[in-house]
Amino acid sequence: MNSSQLTRRRFLSTAGKAAAAVAIAPAVVGAAKVEVVDTLIVGSGYAGSVAAYRLAKAGRNVLVLERGQRWPIKSTGDTFATVRNLDGRASWLSTSVPAPRYTGVLELFAGNGISVYGGAGVGGGSLVNNGITMQPPRNLFTSSFGSLLGYDEMQSCWYPRAQALLGATPIPDDVLNSSWYASARDFEREAVRAGLPIVKPGVLVDWGVVRKEMAGTAVPSTILGDSAFGINSGAKLSVDRTILAGAEATGRVSVLTLHQVRDITRSGDTYLVTCELLTEAGDVQGTAQFAARNVFLAAGSVHTTRLLVRAKARGDLPKLNQNVGSQWGNSGDWEYVRIGTQPYPPSTGGPANIGATDYGNPYNPATLLTFPASPSPVEGRGISAAIVTQICPPIGSFSYNATTDAVDLNWPASDPVAVRMANATNDAVARLNAANAGTELYWSSYANASHALGGVVLGRATRPDDGGVLGYNGLYVIDSALIPGSTGAVPPSLTVTALADRCVTNALTKGLAGA
Repeated sequence: MNSSQLTRRRFLSTAGKAAAAVAIAPAVVGAAKVEVVDTLIVGSGYAGSVAAYRLAKAGRNVLVLERGQRWPIKSTGDTFATVRNLDGRASWLSTSVPAPRYTGVLELFAGNGISVYGGAGVGGGSLVNNGITMQPPRNLFTSSFGSLLGYDEMQSCWYPRAQALLGATPIPDDVLNSSWYASARDFEREAVRAGLPIVKPGVLVDWGVVRKEMAGTAVPSTILGDSAFGINSGAKLSVDRTILAGAEATGRVSVLTLHQVRDITRSGDTYLVTCELLTEAGDVQGTAQFAARNVFLAAGSVHTTRLLVRAKARGDLPKLNQNVGSQWGNSGDWEYVRIGTQPYPPSTGGPANIGATDYGNPYNPATLLTFPASPSPVEGRGISAAIVTQICPPIGSFSYNATTDAVDLNWPASDPVAVRMANATNDAVARLNAANAGTELYWSSYANASHALGGVVLGRATRPDDGGVLGYNGLYVIDSALIPGSTGAVPPSLTVTALADRCVTNALTKGLAGA
């Protein structure tokens, strides 16, 4: 029996001893044995963790379905793969890493015209992203959301609540001034020379653990630039260790891992959710079915949208409206590498922790967030790498392919919007290089986005207050699929968390189905 099955049996046993209204019991729906649950969440990242926490605190018993594995930090310091020790733990069911196929932490989903990185595992994207939290300025927030969401409400209530839940803090001066963070300090100086305002955003990092790494009393991980595959020292404040842990501590939340949701259908006033049960190698070893009157979708923009687009096309949820599958964007993500900066050791401190704002960019407002330096592609010349987030009109969409029974992501790479984002990046880099003699652009690309947003947009495919899917009482979307393309030219984690909190809190205030 694998760990997922043990967890599942433990949950069923616990629930059987709980109040009758929330117990899990066998039932028959369409001649298939299902397990009836009180409240079900699909996905355990930023949004799913917030939902689990708020629902549990409100007295609901909650089951969370997660396609990936749980990644507890080990005292041996080897929970995650690293660039220096690359294996299957790094990648979700990939054949491109030098290891057998495995349910690792980072997925690269290939679309038409773009590919998207996403997290896989308990904690979702917080396991693998840089954990940057930034509140956008009012005017740029409005550029992204228009009238769909009010800035005053977010600023006065939901952003502060999200910050408190996440616990992100800026890099402290003593850490930034250490030898490990020379590349970040150099980027700061270069940006100032170019006239770009510096920002030190909140980061999902326990800087006390980073200090232990620097002192040699914790496994070196953050100081070596590790982040994309997880941080082995435990410095990363991923939501599985913070918000979700708090939810589980209530005794009302259980997480089933290696449960990949495949179908969702409506039967009377109940939703039937069918999962594929995966082995650690990603093989399907069976299915499981759950029935719930309240289902919260938090699988991320790509997977939440694909699930609903497929359900609509197959007739499982035929009342979904025409906006499902539309208004997708990549948060304006653009990556670049400059060469000719100071040479650094092969690995320097991370994760991304220093940014520069370019809100007056002549092409598009942008934020530049520097990455830890990595080995240079040109001998003797240092490199500086960054990701750029921008305003991105939601021009992407999803479509169902009946031949493959799959849903494709489509991004018009030649659209003038995409060209404008390229011009904005190139303009910012040109000013950096002009102000810092000897540096030049080496590489620039939008091809692999880190911040997928949209597909089931708030107020268009859902109700504007709680993310309730139009046409389906008790079915909610609460994750990044709600956001139309970008979050005001800053990384989206804070806005995703805040919006999820808003939706779930409003849903509870209005009353859930069957309550």
